Amino acid sequence: MKYNMRNRDELSRGERRKRLAGHLIYIALMLFFYVIMRAGIFGAWQPVLIIPLATAAAMYRDELSACLFALLCGYMIDIACGYVFGFSAVWLMTVCVGAALLVRNLIRVNIVNFLIITAAAILLEFSMDYLFNVLIWNIPRGDVILTASVIPTAAATAVASPFVYLLVSSVERRLAGTDIDIVYYDADKQTDEQEDKA
Repeated sequence: MKYNMRNRDELSRGERRKRLAGHLIYIALMLFFYVIMRAGIFGAWQPVLIIPLATAAAMYRDELSACLFALLCGYMIDIACGYVFGFSAVWLMTVCVGAALLVRNLIRVNIVNFLIITAAAILLEFSMDYLFNVLIWNIPRGDVILTASVIPTAAATAVASPFVYLLVSSVERRLAGTDIDIVYYDADKQTDEQEDKA
């Protein structure tokens, strides 16, 4: 199987509207999850729902869209958690661009692959957070921070991830056809058809 990218000019007006609607829905979801995160209604078990949202969206979008949305999500995490601006964006962007490339070239979009990619994003995000914000600065009682804050937040994020995936996949089903803009074709079959016509 080979694939051929569709240019923006080849998209119909309806497809462009659906794509824009998808971007706006994801931004609205990101802002909603940001408000939930800032409210801190779950205490130490507060999930960072922006992480699974970014990975789920990346699986349905091209690399550039995944990169830009991951950067935006990372910046929102940085603002919410008081990190250095761009800290979370770097890690999240890396995972999301990787996810978009994997879906384009190697894997299918399903909940198992989503959970594996999201687990990698959660592990990377929270381990880098602990390393750079606690261990390097030699913060007192770092083990307490790990067990009372970092691990519960990572676990809550992992547990909430399937619900975010179901939400994103339902949005994509409603917007049908705006996921990855690839036209798949079998090169041998196309060559045979051209020979038959000649």
